[in-house]
Amino acid sequence: GGALFASLEFAVARFSPKVLVVVGHTGDEVVRAALQQVSGDKLPSKSLRHVLDQVVPSCMKAIRDAGSASVLETTGGRKLKVLRMATELNALYTIEQLLIHSSIIRDAVKNRGLELHAAVLDPTTGKVDFVGQHPLVKEILARD
Repeated sequence: GGALFASLEFAVARFSPKVLVVVGHTGDEVVRAALQQVSGDKLPSKSLRHVLDQVVPSCMKAIRDAGSASVLETTGGRKLKVLRMATELNALYTIEQLLIHSSIIRDAVKNRGLELHAAVLDPTTGKVDFVGQHPLVKEILARD
């Protein structure tokens, strides 16, 4: 919520875009800190914990979905895979939160053709992988 949602709501109401892209990046220190938190690092400050609490569910799902490292996968390779998955899941989670908590964005998706897409940026290469729309967008919109 907060200022980010307000800015997006303003832009959607003012400009009626057809696509809004939520881009996460694999260099995001918040995602990395949340992954460390899930792995048992010491608790961060209360203010940082508030931010991490929003990202931890995506990190936990990424760790679970990545499974254990295979014989052909290094520990470093698995960590990169989990980081990529956590970043993608967090972008999708942000879309879910926009649809649930913003009546302006939800209305634009339902009635004005706005599409919300997730993408992941690799800041070391500049490559952006488009993930697409939230797979449960219709179900989320039907919750009204």
